Amino acid sequence: MNLKEFRDSRGSQRKFVVANIGICGKHLNDVEAGRVNLTDNVATKLSQFYNVSVDTIKKMYEEGKNETNRDTKKASAAS
Repeated sequence: MNLKEFRDSRGSQRKFVVANIGICGKHLNDVEAGRVNLTDNVATKLSQFYNVSVDTIKKMYEEGKNETNRDTKKASAAS
């Protein structure tokens, strides 16, 4: 499960999450999709918000990052 799927499973809207952890919506989207690096600061904020370990957040981040890489490779192969 990636971070977006986890957020969705908790029923949390993006606006609610970003308002509580202090980052912008675009940055949360990019983190959830693995397009930007997950900093320790953001990982800690997400961990506290969701009440899960930082390691759990990092694993979900890596899952989203891997999915993005697979999608990019598929698109390149189809061209």
